[in-house]
Amino acid sequence: MNKKRLCIILGFMLLAVITGGCRKQKSTLQDIPVQQPADSVFSDFKPFADVDTSDNAIFKEAQLADDLAIRAREALRPVYFEYNSFSLTSDAVEALTIAARFLKDNPGMRVLIQGHCDERGSSEYNMGLGERRAKAVKDYMENYGVAPIRMEVTSMGKEQPVIPGCTDEECHSKNRRSEFVALAR
Repeated sequence: MNKKRLCIILGFMLLAVITGGCRKQKSTLQDIPVQQPADSVFSDFKPFADVDTSDNAIFKEAQLADDLAIRAREALRPVYFEYNSFSLTSDAVEALTIAARFLKDNPGMRVLIQGHCDERGSSEYNMGLGERRAKAVKDYMENYGVAPIRMEVTSMGKEQPVIPGCTDEECHSKNRRSEFVALAR
């Protein structure tokens, strides 16, 4: 009889645990918004599909809104290089990090990167050096995550010095640079 009574008591306890058991917790799944499938109209959208990247492309400087123009001038500053070099200095990397963040924050903007040299050396040599400087800037920006389609490069060689007719190193150093120009689509 004790066994029977013990089985009945255990049965009632088990039934109480099963029916009353643990307190039911509120589901957190109802707080997560359900992601709707993308509209098929926009699934093939390519933001710069109409950009001419051929060698015959003509670049037109963009007319930016006042606020954006001010922010672009602050973020897209010239990058300076050592004599006869296209290696990025620590100052150049710092400036390019700011520029890359700005471009990532403004995904509709495209830029032309112009490579410049000081007036020493031949025009042919400086055209090549200016091109390598512009490409070094573009490569850094790509590695930072800026899409290559958003950047064009060109060399100005020694043809557009900031300060013409330099005679000392301090003056020449202002001409060894890469500059950004915001492009219209």
